[in-house]
Amino acid sequence: MGSSPLRTMFVHSSNEMYGADKILLEIIRSLPAKDRAGASVYLPDDLPSGSGALGDHLDGLGVQSHLGPLPVLRRRYLSVRGGLPLLGRLWRTFREIRRQRPDVVYCTTSAMIFCAPLARLAGVQHVILHVQEIWSHREAVVLGFVARAATQIYCISEASMRAIGEAVSARAALLVNAHRDSGRGLRPISSDGPVRFVVASRWNAWKGHSTLLEAWDAAGCPGELVILGGPPPVGAAVDVRKLVSNLADPLSVKVVGEVSDVEPYIDSADFLVLPSDSPEPFGLVVLEAFARGRGVIASRAGGVADIIEEGRNGCLYQIGSADDLCMVLKSVDKHKATELGANARERYEAVYSIDAYSGRFLRLWQDMKSSAHARTHG
Repeated sequence: MGSSPLRTMFVHSSNEMYGADKILLEIIRSLPAKDRAGASVYLPDDLPSGSGALGDHLDGLGVQSHLGPLPVLRRRYLSVRGGLPLLGRLWRTFREIRRQRPDVVYCTTSAMIFCAPLARLAGVQHVILHVQEIWSHREAVVLGFVARAATQIYCISEASMRAIGEAVSARAALLVNAHRDSGRGLRPISSDGPVRFVVASRWNAWKGHSTLLEAWDAAGCPGELVILGGPPPVGAAVDVRKLVSNLADPLSVKVVGEVSDVEPYIDSADFLVLPSDSPEPFGLVVLEAFARGRGVIASRAGGVADIIEEGRNGCLYQIGSADDLCMVLKSVDKHKATELGANARERYEAVYSIDAYSGRFLRLWQDMKSSAHARTHG
């Protein structure tokens, strides 16, 4: 196993092009060519029609993707009514793992954690769990028990690693996220016009759109705000358009919705805002802004607080506090945007480029192959 190519079965919880989806693509691109040829990706079949952006990108990489009845950890399955469908998904996924007999099963998010014990029961020697979330204390107790089936755990931030608990921390390694820059020339921040802000995330209830718009109103609508994204396919959502319509100056906010490429909108802004009301495990969109030379305004919590250096490449405020965010919005200007943006790009190049990420991932991957080879021939 140390030198021979591996057959890896990736199990993934969505079929879009947001944070975890983009990271999956980078992992596959980072695989040694022989191992990439043996990779296949299983995607859930319980998403609304129209979800399929990730599958299209996988096809472009020459990697087979399959829609199937995966046992994704969703709220609707964790009930008496949802229990039977979940059992059916567990059984069918177990049979598929047995049929494929991969060398590695790679659970790309905590939502795929049930696949870890299934893989071990099916005789898979190596099971990777990629933790791209911050577990609560209760989740650390329950998920930590299930995570013992994984032979290796990768955590995307110090915050996510601290949250998984001592029971499985010994098998955990840090794999900090990265972002692939387009390579387009950087657009300087304009010295003319109002200060421009952009927010780019799903309209989940916890993403902080309500907090942001409350702060925006309190600050006197201090510039121009562009809102990208849309309601999540599953989970609680917020009605962003209705919130905007209730502002004192609704014309100061432009709701664009879903876009295939956020980069032009970041380039047109002076700051990116990430106003999450719950801690972000990482906040990949922060790196998208850093790559384009833009500073970030974000809540002080989770993995974001590990990325943003206060006053150097961004501004942090008390999580969930519209008053604190209001003060930040009123304090920034074009000069501050230029200063923070230059530092943000410098930090991106040093730590968060794709070359840096590929190196981190390959070291973990080769360590996994070497340890498996040693166990086999020890």
